[in-house]
Amino acid sequence: MPLSYESEIVSSVEDDMTSEISGNRASAAPQANRLMLFFAENMKLLQEAPIVIRALTDEGKVDPTRDDVVEVSINQESRTAFKNGEKTLRIQLTNGEGSADIKTGTAMETVIFKASWISGKSPLQNVLTNILVGGLLI
Repeated sequence: MPLSYESEIVSSVEDDMTSEISGNRASAAPQANRLMLFFAENMKLLQEAPIVIRALTDEGKVDPTRDDVVEVSINQESRTAFKNGEKTLRIQLTNGEGSADIKTGTAMETVIFKASWISGKSPLQNVLTNILVGGLLI
């Protein structure tokens, strides 16, 4: 009889610990692990437009706890640049989001944008994307 009583106590303690652990996991908000860039739908020539940088979770949600520093760059040979004329810009995310203005160039081109994590609470996966400026894909 004592053996079964002890095993019931151990089993009960294990169940309590498991529910505490799983409860903590369920209540913890997902953490951002990657950067993502968002652009205007149709980029025309000689246009000013914002780009938005977000720190996203695996579920694609913005992580409002992220106030990281991110470097966004545009390929050097492009005619598109940031509004200040530069090809590289550091942006401070606020609540997981930041933005910058770009000015498109005078000719249709594919522009390469890259966002790289510089500093913050934990590394975020970089993103590299190509955007067609001044034309339509057929």
